[in-house]
Amino acid sequence: MKNRFDGKAPSIDRRCALGTLAGLALTASMPASRASDPKPRGPDLSRGINLSHWFAQSQEGYGADHLTRFITRPDIARLAAAGFTHVRLGFEPDAVFAQSGKPALDETVSAHLNEAIAMIASQKLGIVLDMHPVGASKERYLKSEGAERLVANWRLLARRLVSVPQDQLAFDILNEPEPLKGEAWWSLQERLVKAIRGVDPTRALIVNAGGWSGADDLVLLTPYRYDGLIYTIHHYGPLLFTHQGTDWTWQVAERVHGLTWPIAPDLADRASATAVSSPSDRAILRDQITKGQFTEAFLLAPFEQLAAWSSRHGKLPIYVGEFGVYRNAPHDARLRWLAASRQAFADRGWGWAHWDNSAAFGLVSADTGQFDRATLRAFGMLPA
Repeated sequence: MKNRFDGKAPSIDRRCALGTLAGLALTASMPASRASDPKPRGPDLSRGINLSHWFAQSQEGYGADHLTRFITRPDIARLAAAGFTHVRLGFEPDAVFAQSGKPALDETVSAHLNEAIAMIASQKLGIVLDMHPVGASKERYLKSEGAERLVANWRLLARRLVSVPQDQLAFDILNEPEPLKGEAWWSLQERLVKAIRGVDPTRALIVNAGGWSGADDLVLLTPYRYDGLIYTIHHYGPLLFTHQGTDWTWQVAERVHGLTWPIAPDLADRASATAVSSPSDRAILRDQITKGQFTEAFLLAPFEQLAAWSSRHGKLPIYVGEFGVYRNAPHDARLRWLAASRQAFADRGWGWAHWDNSAAFGLVSADTGQFDRATLRAFGMLPA
């Protein structure tokens, strides 16, 4: 079995606080008639980490050996000791639910999931339980039969977990729903919210704009009129920096190497010539740098728009469920990007969860297996 911190990259596609969320007594824009409803209280989402390749994206299946040994109590204790307040735990629906026949839970895998939730909670960490199907499997939800099954499955899981305290567990309804997007996704997600609310009326729920969970998509939508919703985005821009050298995303990014951040627009020629050899790739990268996409100002712009959107609608809570830089990026540049991003979240009172808990995105040293202290400093979790 591969070590859980072996740095293996996730096989998924990607295209594209500290006070406000602690304790999460959350309210959304609500009709006056519901002002007296119980207010959901979720986990502390200030500082989090994604636990990848455990209950989702496993390359070894979902048997008992993997689920009980891949991440253990000492691993969770180490995260808590480092200062994280919660974990984002993805699960593969095809492992947790029956794939055919009447909607049902897989009793073996769901029992292991219950045990994992209890183990994490025992270390005083909150949990964001994230439905995390991989790749094209989300296309099934475009059809009515798949959508109905998704609603039924979430109702089953919510009923199974209803006894978990509200301040320990929140539900993240569907990771990066692409190809579900726009009004079609917004409508389906509302059905999911209603289904879960019918079973567990006060659970904190995390919702997204569809597609790749971008901030630019979320600000175009009208918030739901439900209490206890947290609006999430994922942040990986510019992708040619954060995902340089990866082999599961945009092929141009795969061919980029040694690209720093930030880069002033007037350095586009030199930076693009150094980072890629293909003339066509160089033209794409040069264009992005020239347009200012590798500056801190460009990084902050969508956050400003999202903060304004949140304020217009009653200061809705925002959660950055994923952000990170793949290990092939220059170390110092990666740290600058992480620190700038994390500071932007803190300035706006947003919680966050880094992707992920391995060497692949730099939290863990590939050499020692220990947490990278410079990364923890970039997260504001160690003194500068």
